[in-house]
Amino acid sequence: MKKLIVVFLAICIIIVSFTIIPACVNTSKSVKSVSLTQNTISKTTIASQKTNKPQYTYDSKTRTLTISIKGEMNETPWEHIKHPEHIVLKKGVTSICDYGFGFVREGNTGKRQNYNDRIKTIRISDTVKTIGNDAFSYCKKLNKINLPKIIKSIGEKAFSNCKSLKSIKLPYSLKTIHYGTFEDCINLKTVKFNKKLKEIGESAFFNCEKLTEVNLPSSLTTIEDSAFLNCYSLEKVTMRGDLRTINDSSFMRCKKLSKVKLSRKIQEIKSWAFMSCSKLKMITIPKSVQKIEDEALGYKDEKVKIKGFTIKGYKGTAAEDYAKKNKFKFVALD
Repeated sequence: MKKLIVVFLAICIIIVSFTIIPACVNTSKSVKSVSLTQNTISKTTIASQKTNKPQYTYDSKTRTLTISIKGEMNETPWEHIKHPEHIVLKKGVTSICDYGFGFVREGNTGKRQNYNDRIKTIRISDTVKTIGNDAFSYCKKLNKINLPKIIKSIGEKAFSNCKSLKSIKLPYSLKTIHYGTFEDCINLKTVKFNKKLKEIGESAFFNCEKLTEVNLPSSLTTIEDSAFLNCYSLEKVTMRGDLRTINDSSFMRCKKLSKVKLSRKIQEIKSWAFMSCSKLKMITIPKSVQKIEDEALGYKDEKVKIKGFTIKGYKGTAAEDYAKKNKFKFVALD
């Protein structure tokens, strides 16, 4: 009898061992794991295992990455998918985190990884209000992006080194363009400024070599240091309304700049503001200007004057004082 029991138990053990579910099989009905390299599947949904994280859907035929989340896009997608060509942010996304689609540095070496190097277009839903620092930096093939009116903040260097970007329309609610936001966008030709803009930050358009004209809104009060430095193709600048200060090197080395219209409320032009603008032969200074710092105007280089430079202005003002001090021709308007 004991032998029969032992034999029966042995048979049961053998049967159970063949019916155990392998550990690699996912039995959950809510998550489907699919390899992104399979050619037979065009769309793949990757659901993050963490709570309150984005859901990514990748269409391998169009190379489009679609991102869905209610709230902040609080991580980069590169852990899940690399080198997409098109990005779609669905309705419900409210902000894009720092380096959201920007370059990343990996490992102890800090080497830059450009998983964004194939992105050509980005479609942002009208629920997005903020874009973080470096959010799209080094998207070198990016040539088309929409910025919804509701966006109130765009972070530092958000679009830096987007070398294929040719035009940009700033969102209606934006008040500040931060440090380096569009620096090194070497093919950026046109910028449509919004009517609520208050400040253009340091190096905001540094090295935008193809930018040809800047038509600033009347709401603007400040242009910070080097804002348009090295905009070699810039020919015309129009300032209006509330602009009070042009800071150091703001338009330095704008080699083709020949026409500048200053705001009637401007009070201060700081050092090197228009240094090395060799085609700017004449400028009209309004009565409101109280201070023009050293070599702000009329200099090709340090201590090297632009031949024939002329200042038009009013007697007894900072314009006349600057002209006399630097031995420039002065034409009185009164």
